[in-house]
Amino acid sequence: MKWSKHSGLVSIAALALSFSAMSAAAEPVTIRVSYSPASLKTLYETVAERFMEMYPEIEIELEAPAASYDELVQQTIMQSIVGQMPDISHQGLNQIRTLADRGLAVPLNDLINNDPKWDEIGVPEGTISYAAFGGETYGLPFAISVPVLYYNVDLIREAGGDPSNLPTTWDDVFNLSRKIDAISPTVSGHYLEYTNNSWSFQTFLASFGGRMMSPDESQIEFNGDAGLRTLELLQDSVGHGQPALERDQARQAFGAGTLGILYTASSSLAGFERTASGKFEVKVGQFPVSSAAVSLPAAGNGIVMLTREPRKQEAAWQYMRFAIGEIGQRIMVETTGYTPVNVRALANPDGLGGFYNENPNYAVATESIESMTGWYSFPGENNSRIIRIIEDYTHEVVSGTREPASALADMTEEVAKLLPK
Repeated sequence: MKWSKHSGLVSIAALALSFSAMSAAAEPVTIRVSYSPASLKTLYETVAERFMEMYPEIEIELEAPAASYDELVQQTIMQSIVGQMPDISHQGLNQIRTLADRGLAVPLNDLINNDPKWDEIGVPEGTISYAAFGGETYGLPFAISVPVLYYNVDLIREAGGDPSNLPTTWDDVFNLSRKIDAISPTVSGHYLEYTNNSWSFQTFLASFGGRMMSPDESQIEFNGDAGLRTLELLQDSVGHGQPALERDQARQAFGAGTLGILYTASSSLAGFERTASGKFEVKVGQFPVSSAAVSLPAAGNGIVMLTREPRKQEAAWQYMRFAIGEIGQRIMVETTGYTPVNVRALANPDGLGGFYNENPNYAVATESIESMTGWYSFPGENNSRIIRIIEDYTHEVVSGTREPASALADMTEEVAKLLPK
C-alpha cells in the first residue's frame, strides 16, 4: 500500500474495534515519544508513568528532549530520512503543518470519527482546529500557553503601585515600569519577550487586529498597520527602559527579583513560583489588547502520530487520548503553567476546577481560552526559515539598528521569497 500525506492509517475498522483497551492476549507494545524542551521532563515522565499504570500492555519510551520546538521538528525530519522517527511527538503547534506538508504526520480524522467515545473526551472542536490544515486534523493539542504579564508584587508596592489594580494598557505598563526602574540601579522595570519562534510577533500583531496572511494564503498581511504598530511597540519598550537582555537572561532576572514586569507565556508560571518562593510574590495579569474582539494565538504543543504500523497506531491513539483527557490534563496543569485543552477537566470541582479556585494565578490564563486562535505556521517547507527571518528583523528593531518601517518592508520581501509560488 502506498502512503501519502492524506493516507496513514492502517485498517481503521480494526482500530475502531477496541479504543478502550488493547487485547490482553497480545504481546506488550512499546511506543517511542519525543518532546521539547528538557525543562518539561518531569511532565512527560509523569504522564507516561500514569498512563502505563492504566495500560500495562503499552510501554512508553521517552526520547532525549530537543532544545526547542524548532529543533524538534528539524530532528524529526532528519529521523524520517534515516527511518528512525518516534511513534508520537509533542510538536510545537506552529510546526505541525511542516510535518503534514511533508507527509510525515498521520492524518487523524478517521480515528476521531471512528472513536465511539470521542464526544465524551471534552476537547472542543475549535481547539482541535489548532492542528488542522486543509480539512484534516494532524495533531491533538495537548498544552496551550497564552500570553500574560508577570508582576513582582513586592517591587510594585515599593514603587508605590497597587497590585490589586494591574495595568490594562501598554502605556500603563510602561508608567509602572518607570517607577519600578527608579527603585534601584540593580532593578529593571520591564521586559517584553520578542524571541520565541515568532509567537510574540504574532501575539502583538493579533492584539492590534492584524494577521500573518490572508485567509486564502495568497498574500502577506503582517506588513500592514498592525505589523508596524507591533515593531513600534517593541521600539517604544526599549525607549521606556527595557534592558538589553536575551530572553533567558530576562527570565532569570525576574526569578531573581530584579525585574518588575515580564511579558512571556503562561507556561512559565510554575517555574517562576518555585524560583520566587520565599523571596517575593508573583502575580499574573492579562495581556493588553486593542479590542475585546481580537483573538490571540495559542502557543504550546500538540501530539502528532508518526507511526504507520497498525499495532503501534492503536497504542499511540490510546496515549494521545489519555494525554488530552482529564487525568493527563490535570498532570500537565499541576506540573507546569500551561492551560488545559480539556473543558471537562476545567469544570470538574474535584479536579482542575478546584485547583484553579485555590490557585488564582493559574486561572488568569484560562480566562483567555475562548478567545484564542491557532499559532500560525506558513505553508510549504520554509516555516522554520521564515520564523528566523521574522525574529532577526525584530531583534534589529529592538537593538536600535533598524527603524520599524524599514525592517517591516525588508522582512516582508524576504518572507515572500520563501513562500510557495
